[in-house]
Amino acid sequence: MSLSVPDRTESNSTQRKHKLFYGWWIVVAASIQGMFGNGTISSGFPIFFQPIRETLGINYAQMSLVFGLARAEGGMGGPIVGWLVDRYGSRRFVILGGFLAAIGLILLSRATTYWQLMLLFVGVVSIGKTAGLGQTLMATVNQWFIRRRALAMSTLMTAFAGGGAIVVPLLGIGIANLGWRQTLLYAGLFVGVISFGISLVIRSKPEDIGLLPDGDLPQDSLGEVSAGQGDKPSQVQRAEFTVRQALRTKTFWLMLIGVVTRVSATNAIIVHLFPILEQEGLGAQTASFYASLMFFLAIPLRFLLGIAGDKLAPRKLLFFGMNLGAVSLLSLLWVNSIYGILLFVLCLAIVEGVTSVNWIMLGDYFGRGRFASLMGFMSVFHNIGLVITPIYAGWIKDTTGSYDLVLATLAPLFVVSAFAFAMSTRPDPPQSLIKN
Repeated sequence: MSLSVPDRTESNSTQRKHKLFYGWWIVVAASIQGMFGNGTISSGFPIFFQPIRETLGINYAQMSLVFGLARAEGGMGGPIVGWLVDRYGSRRFVILGGFLAAIGLILLSRATTYWQLMLLFVGVVSIGKTAGLGQTLMATVNQWFIRRRALAMSTLMTAFAGGGAIVVPLLGIGIANLGWRQTLLYAGLFVGVISFGISLVIRSKPEDIGLLPDGDLPQDSLGEVSAGQGDKPSQVQRAEFTVRQALRTKTFWLMLIGVVTRVSATNAIIVHLFPILEQEGLGAQTASFYASLMFFLAIPLRFLLGIAGDKLAPRKLLFFGMNLGAVSLLSLLWVNSIYGILLFVLCLAIVEGVTSVNWIMLGDYFGRGRFASLMGFMSVFHNIGLVITPIYAGWIKDTTGSYDLVLATLAPLFVVSAFAFAMSTRPDPPQSLIKN
């Protein structure tokens, strides 16, 4: 089986003979980049929270500010990156972002002051992540699939969760045996090597190499799919919203509310996950085990729930999952035993697992043409929450010495998210499509 990129002039009959649509290689490449690149920065970096804080002599609120400003950068840069990706393609941004993040991690391993930490993590690592390791990877995969979007996107989002399950324990072992500085150094080198390999495979969209989404032939792209494949109606497949058209729908704004409240609550918990678990009486290594368990459980959940979102109503799955998010936080307050910690981990894993449905639904409802721009627009709003809630959690910890008030006040955000998603019904197609 060849991994070479198909030629633009390749005939349709030759395309039929390909055993594997090149889009699946895109999924593999994006998944590897997301697993180790995004996994190190998003899922894995909170494990450095305590070691860096103690080494540099800073408090919880100051450390939380670093994470918060990194998210703020994503909020400001997300719309710009989204517009650029939709206009110029994602390939160059995936490659650039990966290398920039790698360089930032390497330099960060030598930080000796709080301001160096701030500059390198917010100004280099996070810019690299925004440019190529988050929404850009999802936008790339979304471009290559329509009928099989749920399977492709679920695979990618599962890899993101896999990054937490695989990277977190590796980083924990590295910190315990080598220290956080050497661990960051090796992590940066590893991300750089992976980014080079990804650059040889990744392509922005199928049309760039003479293919069509899903590997379809021209007649398939017109909605003339074979019967019995369980495909969605052709009108739904072809529905393409502009950004302006999407913003005029009630559904988009309800989804935005759901996303903002979900990520605001989840991110505050993930950033403070290790000190929260230590508050429950767990040692650093045991806390690392339970955090890894959460990400490990999210691996099959993201895949299965993502596929289920293509068969069942995604808004109902999100309603169920977000309410369990509230249960996860309340379990630490109400169940004072190891069972409370296990319930917390299990329910939070389900929250992490069902997030893939959120982005599959965005692409399914509004199409592939402006997916990155719509994600970027959402990032403006949800990154405001991502700035506020981790800092709020750190301030409460510094002030009260406990995370109990944090858990009690973030739980309602999951409930709001649940009801916002539940009301996010499929929008009517844009008027131009109806006329056609």
